[in-house]
Amino acid sequence: MQTRQEPRKPRILVVEDSDLIAQAVGDMVVEHGYELMGPVGRVESGLEFVRDNAVDAAVVDIDLHGAASFPICEQLAKRDIPFVFLAGYDRLYPMPAQFRKAPWLQKPIDGREFRIALAGLAQSAANTSSGWGNQILDRLSPLDRECFGSKAEHLRLTAGSVLATARQPVSHVYFPTSGVVSLSACAHGKVIEIALIGSDGVVGLESVMDAERSDSIEMVVQAPGEAWRIPAGALSELMDTRRELRAQLLAAVRAYLAEIVETTLTTANGTIEQRLARRLLMHSLRMGSRQLTITHQALSRLMAVRRSGITVALHVLEGKHLIRSRRSSIEILDYGGLSRVATGRRQSTSSAAPNQYDG
Repeated sequence: MQTRQEPRKPRILVVEDSDLIAQAVGDMVVEHGYELMGPVGRVESGLEFVRDNAVDAAVVDIDLHGAASFPICEQLAKRDIPFVFLAGYDRLYPMPAQFRKAPWLQKPIDGREFRIALAGLAQSAANTSSGWGNQILDRLSPLDRECFGSKAEHLRLTAGSVLATARQPVSHVYFPTSGVVSLSACAHGKVIEIALIGSDGVVGLESVMDAERSDSIEMVVQAPGEAWRIPAGALSELMDTRRELRAQLLAAVRAYLAEIVETTLTTANGTIEQRLARRLLMHSLRMGSRQLTITHQALSRLMAVRRSGITVALHVLEGKHLIRSRRSSIEILDYGGLSRVATGRRQSTSSAAPNQYDG
């Protein structure tokens, strides 16, 4: 078995010119188990901070007192430090080409989307290997992590790998550090995706609930990555003796059930375009990238929609300049616009984007 030295928390820099928003974002960064760096609110102070301090990832307001934050982003990119944009503008901000694939979150910030985005940043960080790389494990106490590490192993997850089959015993529990795992409900020969799990969660929650079988749940690696794996029996034994570890895993169960509820409501009440928009957003935020490798056929199977319906929905989103679709890949062009489609919100026409950075 492979064990680890006590990891440090990923260091997240917050770049935001509003004191209230900076405080709220900083609180969420700390709440989710990361070390807060900053915040800084101006381009000059941001450049100085990046130059003089070691950071692993950043959350960057796109406009700082009327000036675009792109010079800071250039310095982050030169140091291979991943970042996510925050924006309060309804219209697409004019982006330099090198930053068009960076994730984008709309203000006011959705707490759940922000948690997923942080996980994507952590897994994309250049020095993630110095930590565990999974949000749940990173929140554990040093002793709980030591107990877990003595029974766990680290392994690669390849796309298409089946981690658990419906109605079969669950042998291991997986804590992804990168990549995405799709959980689908299977019944009467039909399959529909109910949740996506990345480095923010855990796969194999049946063992947490003392179940020996995966019922009707199939767990398949959607995007390749890495994970910590522990035998289900060993994890159950740890839960019996480690109260904090048990509490963290039960919190993960609640988050998992909340996503299932949200997915169910979207499936029942949303149009195909809304369902597809939400699915693409969740996948992108967990990967920490605008570029998704997925086929129309795969989306058709996961969403239980005819392939022709997926093709039409993709054309609709592309016609609104929200995505760019290719045969086996999809690029998100406008996070804010895609989020509005996913939630059914209308675009405001009152806000104007600031001047484009031309430095």
